[in-house]
Amino acid sequence: MDFQPDPTIEAFRETVRAFLRDKLPADLVQEGLAMVSPRETTSRWQRILTGHGWGAPYWEKQHGGTGWSVEQQLVFDEECSAAGAPKLEGFAHKLLGPVLNHFATPDQWRVHVPAIMQGERHWCQGFSEPGSGSDLASLRTRAEVRDDRYVVNGQKIWTSYAHQADWIFLLVRTNPEAKKQAGISFLLVDMKTPGITVRPIVSIDSEHHLNEVFFDEVEVPVGNLIGEEGMGWSITKFLLNNEHATTADLPVLKSYMARMKTLARTLRIGGVPLIEREDYAVQIARFEAELRAVAMMVQRSAALHGDQGHFAHALGSMLKLRGTDLQQRMSLFLVEMLGDDGALAAPDTGQGLAREMFFRRAATIYGGSNEVQRGIVAKLMFGF
Repeated sequence: MDFQPDPTIEAFRETVRAFLRDKLPADLVQEGLAMVSPRETTSRWQRILTGHGWGAPYWEKQHGGTGWSVEQQLVFDEECSAAGAPKLEGFAHKLLGPVLNHFATPDQWRVHVPAIMQGERHWCQGFSEPGSGSDLASLRTRAEVRDDRYVVNGQKIWTSYAHQADWIFLLVRTNPEAKKQAGISFLLVDMKTPGITVRPIVSIDSEHHLNEVFFDEVEVPVGNLIGEEGMGWSITKFLLNNEHATTADLPVLKSYMARMKTLARTLRIGGVPLIEREDYAVQIARFEAELRAVAMMVQRSAALHGDQGHFAHALGSMLKLRGTDLQQRMSLFLVEMLGDDGALAAPDTGQGLAREMFFRRAATIYGGSNEVQRGIVAKLMFGF
């Protein structure tokens, strides 16, 4: 592929920058490295984007999206991150949205998509269970048909933002007699349904973004089934392939590099800026080289968008491996650059970098652990 700058992409970048200058309200601009934005902030920004015709930047035009290429989507993400724009509701836009666009009935689409586009409905993902994280096909949460309802019983864990979500997209076992993958179905469930209990999990960064979710005789209309019974595994593979393509999280890596260079210019040891010390300068240069390599991998993945071949799937796993490893090492180095202050999680002392570093310890686990990703690459590329 050609890695020379694309003039049309650069022109699009200027269009996005101009839009952000004109339409991003100052009171919505976020400082720092927040993973998510407050709900009211996200919803307000979503309505601004929708009013401009950019409410679904990752979807095709026939589904109400912008129809942007993957390269344009990456530019949009990078420029929004650089400008401090609120984070969009990622579960809805990048994971569930494509599923609804490809597998939902027209009635299901009309119920859920307009609410997403107006920032009125936030989602969480109910996949992992105790003992069924990376081995997702071993999940045990059951859904049995009784009259015109599914009755759901079981437990999910590590459910991000379940305490704030309106709905959950849920994998359940509808046929315990079938082969593991063949017995799984994909349900949409209103989080206000009686029988759902959410319990917080406070993680190593001292934040509450994870939860346990319990389902006790939860009644779900059969019309909330996406696709057919037993299609859940196929739908999940479709969803996870989209997720793996984005887990390099290039805007985050670029924000780390920008922060790193700023600290290197402003922090001093013995009166000497860090950037003038060989040990710091060499390490920053190495990180920048790795970041450029990951950026090229992202471009390569974008060029293969829509390709369902073995290499395209393997490249998604490779990106997950390289990107999350770099997230961990760069966030750790940022903390080390701050010296004694780096150990402090408070934003006004350690600039919030310690919490960011702690959070990124999970990057090589969520979205499919890196050990599993290596197995996927070995199987797809080498037949092991």
